[in-house]
Amino acid sequence: MALAMLLHGCGGNGAGGGAGITATGYAAYVRVIDPATKQPIPTAEVYFVTDTGRLPMRRVVAGQTTDPNEISLRFAQAIVSDAKEGDFVLLNIGENVVFRGLWVRRPAGYTAVVRHITPENTRRVFQTPSSPNTLAACLAASNRAGIVRVVFGEPKLIDFGVLEIFPNNPQVPPPPVDDVCP
Repeated sequence: MALAMLLHGCGGNGAGGGAGITATGYAAYVRVIDPATKQPIPTAEVYFVTDTGRLPMRRVVAGQTTDPNEISLRFAQAIVSDAKEGDFVLLNIGENVVFRGLWVRRPAGYTAVVRHITPENTRRVFQTPSSPNTLAACLAASNRAGIVRVVFGEPKLIDFGVLEIFPNNPQVPPPPVDDVCP
């Protein structure tokens, strides 16, 4: 509940994060990096996939923004204290939404191989599909698929950890896929 109150209080048109931002309930967070440089990938896109479609996660940017696909660093850090530019946040996730997993649109110059490292340091390597689908095995965090309030409990920040997207570079070969998609 404290998160819902914090998020609700940070909305509005001020320096928080852009026009009309308010949030209650659940919020999701994930960091997306290049494993070779450990830096964010500027062209990455991350989607919260549900049984009815996909919700774009908002990229954290340095300054104030009115772009609906971005959220200011200051506002993101009010939600996730160690948020950095290039991370992704999604606010106002409904409690009855059926979560399927996270899908990453493959950025130019990168492979479809993704390593998901959870906050608990569990690692899974898989190949992302060209388009989002509800086949859980091809999505990050698919082991947490289900109705949001059932899977994640009380309204809170859902920290999905880190997604490493491997560059199309022979000097940085991706690890072998250990979770084969159907």
